[in-house]
Amino acid sequence: MRTRSALLAPFFFLVVACGGAAAQEPKTSADANTSEGSGDGQPRPPECEAIGKHLVALEDRPKGKGPADEMRSLTGAFLRLSDALKKEPIETPDFKKAVAELAAQAESFGNQLKSMGPIVDEMEQIQGQLSAWEKKVTSTANAFDTTCNNGPKAECDALGVELQKVPRIEGEKFAEHAAAIEKFIAAMEKLQVKDAKVKSSLTTMLGALKEGIPPMRRFATLLNESKKVDPAGEEFKAQVNRVAAMCGVKPEE
Repeated sequence: MRTRSALLAPFFFLVVACGGAAAQEPKTSADANTSEGSGDGQPRPPECEAIGKHLVALEDRPKGKGPADEMRSLTGAFLRLSDALKKEPIETPDFKKAVAELAAQAESFGNQLKSMGPIVDEMEQIQGQLSAWEKKVTSTANAFDTTCNNGPKAECDALGVELQKVPRIEGEKFAEHAAAIEKFIAAMEKLQVKDAKVKSSLTTMLGALKEGIPPMRRFATLLNESKKVDPAGEEFKAQVNRVAAMCGVKPEE
């Protein structure tokens, strides 16, 4: 069987995730304004409508065009929400306390998102590098395929079997992907290739493949850093649910 570039190209399906859903935006709706009371039977605070509008504004904010732009949009939205909540005149004691805590958490979350800006910027850059890397590997695989089509059939067929062991790359486990690629390259480099042209083409292809290892490992590190804001996001969500419950709105799961 002839080796073919198709053995490699399909394996570079990169699902680059920039921190996941670091910001859990509450799906607050105008339903908060129509409920007659809170979930515990207490009267609905009269300030619910005003607070609900601020939360709807957070949900309806303009979305960013890319991960970095989205992070900046989220950061500004949460900090604006905090300022708006702090300025609301609230007389209902328990509700006032809950909204104050929500405002504080929105500010904390917004500041944490802001600190993630450089990380997300670098992740976006690496995403571009990995996209270029994928094209380079595919190009060298095509060149190898052409070389092998004109090379010794038996040797190329044997290499084709080994090339089918290339690791599949998809999902967010970039450190594991890098290790798998490194292991695959090491195994391929141990093969004895007699034909000079085939050997040279294979070396070029493996060299291109190797170039993706450092950015993948760096991306894995940055991805773990970006996930450090997740607890703050969950706490914000919990505070939103608390306010929603006081307004008679079913908390978000």
